[in-house]
Amino acid sequence: MRQSIDDGVTLEIVYEGRTHNAEVADHAGMDTAFADVFSDYNLQQRMEILGYGSRDAYLEADPTIEAKARDMVAHYLTHVFPNGYKAQVVATSREAAVRYKKHIDAALADELAELEKSNPGKLDLDQLRRLTTDVIISGNHNDLPHLKAYSDGSRHETSIKSFKMAFGGKEESVTGDMGILIVMNMLITGFDAPVEQVMYLDKVIVAHNLLQAIARVNRVAGEFKDKGFVVDYVGIGHHLKKAIDTYDEREQKEVIDTLGFPEEELRELAASHAAVMDLLKKHGLTDLTDHDAFFDLFYDEDLRFDYMLAFKKLTQCLNVVFPARQALDYMADYQALAAINVMAAKHFRDERLSMKGIPPKLRGITDAYLESKGIEVKVEPISILDADFQKQVGNRSRTKTKAAEVEHAIRHHLDVELDDDPDLQASFAEALVAIFKEFRDNWSKIYEELEKLRKRIVDACKEPTYGLDRKKQMPLFRMFKREIFGEIFGGGKGDLPEGMFGIAEKMSEEDKISHLVDLTQKAFLAVERELKLTGFWESIPARQKLRADLQGILLAPEFLKLPGLVKNRAHIISRIMEIAEKNNDIILYAE
Repeated sequence: MRQSIDDGVTLEIVYEGRTHNAEVADHAGMDTAFADVFSDYNLQQRMEILGYGSRDAYLEADPTIEAKARDMVAHYLTHVFPNGYKAQVVATSREAAVRYKKHIDAALADELAELEKSNPGKLDLDQLRRLTTDVIISGNHNDLPHLKAYSDGSRHETSIKSFKMAFGGKEESVTGDMGILIVMNMLITGFDAPVEQVMYLDKVIVAHNLLQAIARVNRVAGEFKDKGFVVDYVGIGHHLKKAIDTYDEREQKEVIDTLGFPEEELRELAASHAAVMDLLKKHGLTDLTDHDAFFDLFYDEDLRFDYMLAFKKLTQCLNVVFPARQALDYMADYQALAAINVMAAKHFRDERLSMKGIPPKLRGITDAYLESKGIEVKVEPISILDADFQKQVGNRSRTKTKAAEVEHAIRHHLDVELDDDPDLQASFAEALVAIFKEFRDNWSKIYEELEKLRKRIVDACKEPTYGLDRKKQMPLFRMFKREIFGEIFGGGKGDLPEGMFGIAEKMSEEDKISHLVDLTQKAFLAVERELKLTGFWESIPARQKLRADLQGILLAPEFLKLPGLVKNRAHIISRIMEIAEKNNDIILYAE
């Protein structure tokens, strides 16, 4: 069992008792703690104190169910619904199940009315309005109408199908809006719905059936379901130990290791918070508002990764405990760390530091904090081509921080914007490597050289295209320019083979461009024509034909005087094929 949790096959289950012993009458306390009716100890006395003649009568009583239903809905809307998961209620009888639906629906309506006035957690109110509940119970021949309505097999099938789907899902005429199923005996064992995260138990279940029932919530489902919840309204926790005792010692340990309890979750939260803070303190960071200090620390990718792991663990622990009162003690630090995540993600162009991994339950409160600090979550990092880029970098207080922002902005631009132009990309990437190799830890000089490189990249984006398509054809033009003329454009011998410099030097700049444009257009037309064939890249004959066509173009009389073209034609054809494969979709579909 524990191994399946460690392997990510199942989840740990958090057990939470909502009962008290009811040795004294405490009806006022029933909103938060309900009578423990499981233990047989002094049961008659407690039933008399509560004013009911039997345990079943107490569990079926309308006031009892109403109070528990409101508590369940409050728990569901704060712990489970925000992350998009669903709930199952287990009632003591069919009568109780039907009564639960009435009071759960009423509680949901009341909560929705309040949330429409104020929604600090930013719950999805549109989905909450659509949320439905249903009762799944078996029927008898002499059932009264209010019970018979919920024993229809076809209705069960539709409700279960809807429940198993994610919110927002749709299949044929069935939507995924079923959020809460209420049962008595059906669906307690053998029912597999990974989207179910919480089971509210208001029925006495014993022995092996108890362990089977609570296992309904331990299925893995999405990145925000960290654990399953079992909330006990009858005191079955007392019998949980008896159920576990029926196993041998090894099996007992396995079962116990799959269960967690609120106090354990709080200890785990405290430990995960301490781990993050200790990591930062170890590297001299104690002021969570000194963002430049964080950027300097995170320049080390290993430290950045260590921080991300620690923050992820803190997020998971907080996701389980929040919004419990004890969790609020950690929210100020968590919000500050979330702000650092957003800004560092933009600074380093590192999406792993973004808000994507923060569960919706925590997003509401963190988004409100970021908004109050003027930190835009959805605004993309400013491009190196933007006129305000240099101004933004200038706001940094440290030279290393400025250099790091320019460096990562350049790397992002090369990876994303120049991905379709391997020659231009390689040229600037080599220049970037050279800067760090030459100046090492001299951050003032590195910053100065990076700014020069950035301006070169900006100028390259403004280069003339000579009537060629910038995205589709210019990558081929630049490749031909580099392979045929080396660095001859703008002066210098560049990479031309010995003996070729004189030939190239005799050609005018206009003549060179004219030949390159003509060569580019003819090669591109040949590539485009063949790429339109279905399954081109999987067809060896088709690729061989294109290579032959390209060789015919390169050996055409009008291009024979281009230096090295005949000698290096095999290499150049391979480069054309490489660019064509990389830019296949751009060549065929870009507008």
